[in-house]
Amino acid sequence: MDYSTEADWQVIGDAARQFYRGLPDRVLAHLRLLDGDFGGFAVDRLTHSLQCATRAYRDGRDEEYVVCALLHDIGDTLASYNHHEVAAAILSPFISDQNLWMLEKHAVFQGYYFFH
Repeated sequence: MDYSTEADWQVIGDAARQFYRGLPDRVLAHLRLLDGDFGGFAVDRLTHSLQCATRAYRDGRDEEYVVCALLHDIGDTLASYNHHEVAAAILSPFISDQNLWMLEKHAVFQGYYFFH
């Protein structure tokens, strides 16, 4: 770092901006990993996520809410015990505090209905 130049940082900045532009595609690719992951349920996690988003849309929720509903289980493949934290971390720079709270508390809701 002591020997970097302005030109070096220009190259680094350009590369970072290019990488950031690919974030939506990487998130959708990760969502597709839920395809075929049934976890004992009647539908796989991708179908569940699509159903959640569809229900939110049909309920008249705004686009941000629908996206949160779609992506709420995105962390399941890497963080089965705290997947809600992964979804919240990915989306937190882009969503409201209210929707962030909903994602952060997803495991509480899930536990209330399923952990008995």
